[in-house]
Amino acid sequence: MKIKEICRKTGLTEKAVRYYVENGLCEPEEYECRDRKYLNFTEENVAELRDVAVLRRLGFPIDDIRKMKNNGSEIGGVMNGYLRSLSEELEIKNRIYSRLSSEDYSRVNSLDELMPSLSGILKPDPADPDFSKFENGLFDDGVAPGEQAREPGGFTKVKEMFVNCTTLIGTLMALGTLPGIVMLAVAVAVLLKVRADYMTMFRILSGISCLSNAIAFVRSLIDILGGEGLAAGYGPDFAMMQCRLYLLAAAGGLAALLILIFDKDIRERF
Repeated sequence: MKIKEICRKTGLTEKAVRYYVENGLCEPEEYECRDRKYLNFTEENVAELRDVAVLRRLGFPIDDIRKMKNNGSEIGGVMNGYLRSLSEELEIKNRIYSRLSSEDYSRVNSLDELMPSLSGILKPDPADPDFSKFENGLFDDGVAPGEQAREPGGFTKVKEMFVNCTTLIGTLMALGTLPGIVMLAVAVAVLLKVRADYMTMFRILSGISCLSNAIAFVRSLIDILGGEGLAAGYGPDFAMMQCRLYLLAAAGGLAALLILIFDKDIRERF
């Protein structure tokens, strides 16, 4: 299971998933392909990441989650510490609320008037608790509580659909030509052997679609110009239509390949 799918199943961002893996909270299988390391997740990893996400939203530090995961006997001590910390935070928040609720904000008309009362909370005197921990609502992994995987923009979805459709159609048309069949057979064998990722697979398929359909276009054009026609008995109109389809498929494969190489949003999606 690739990281794209794990993000979809857990609702976490790729950044959060990688952070949890780096900190030992999830241990997917790791393999190398062309000197690059890739992660292969299982359903067990999905459950692990969902548990971690719940604990993070409840405010458990990474170190405490790691302790509970690696040693069940640590759970009691971690939970007692969590309850103490929670009690302290509730007391702090109650003091914040008491201070803020004592002010009349109905007469405040600008941030300049509002900020002195708020800044005073974040600059307590030595006898007061440290409110600075509430300045940043993010956890130490940079993931806000309940943060979900970002949905791609509308134009990115259109580009992704274009790449998928043109690659599929171009590959199917390539199967109708001898060069396309040979190239696809070799590509499939290589992809299975090296366990290539989705990005590499789509780039290769798009390239084969472009090349094989371009060859078919040139051959059909030569036949038409020579008066033979690609499909004997079907007439020149059918041969010309087939020639145009090969040209469109080759152009679509080239466009999809360029998008997969140069478009950052699409690379992240794959």
